[in-house]
Amino acid sequence: MGIPESMRPANLNPFIGPPLRDSFKLLFNFSDSDAELATTIYREYYGKTGLYEYDIYEGVAKSINYLTSCGFNLSVVTSKAEVYAKLIVESLPFGECFTTISGCELNGTRSNKDELIEYTLNRLNIMPSVKIVMIGDRYHDIRGAKAVGISSAAVLYGYGSKTELLNESPTLIINTPEQLTIFDKVQ
Repeated sequence: MGIPESMRPANLNPFIGPPLRDSFKLLFNFSDSDAELATTIYREYYGKTGLYEYDIYEGVAKSINYLTSCGFNLSVVTSKAEVYAKLIVESLPFGECFTTISGCELNGTRSNKDELIEYTLNRLNIMPSVKIVMIGDRYHDIRGAKAVGISSAAVLYGYGSKTELLNESPTLIINTPEQLTIFDKVQ
């Protein structure tokens, strides 16, 4: 895309969480058409290789399996394209723990977190409730939960900073993956 080296962020965390097109516009001041082109170029790599380049935080698998064994209905709600999110979850050693995987369409529709949460709730035929918790590591997750009327848990071991997350006043703060098991106490 011809972005000079001096304009490229050393840390790519700002791209993780928000809709990709929005990040290109915000970080590089791209027009809608340039953001669309950048997204297409990105997905050429991501769709073949990048989607499998991830690490699982230590303790997450154990906590996910534990919550499933307690009878929780777990879903993935992500700004990633749904087609890629499904492939990623299927490749996880605990992927079968998730009932629903929701993401945006490739054309960018349904990319805001509140839309994605509503989409997931509709698919599950569930009304919003404070008993439902959006667990996330970026401000979009917390804002989306509030907009829909569900609770939020900010995980501090992810990509968002503590300041970013605390500024959103999440319902709960989770410091480590092992602390996710607190949910069995709040049913």
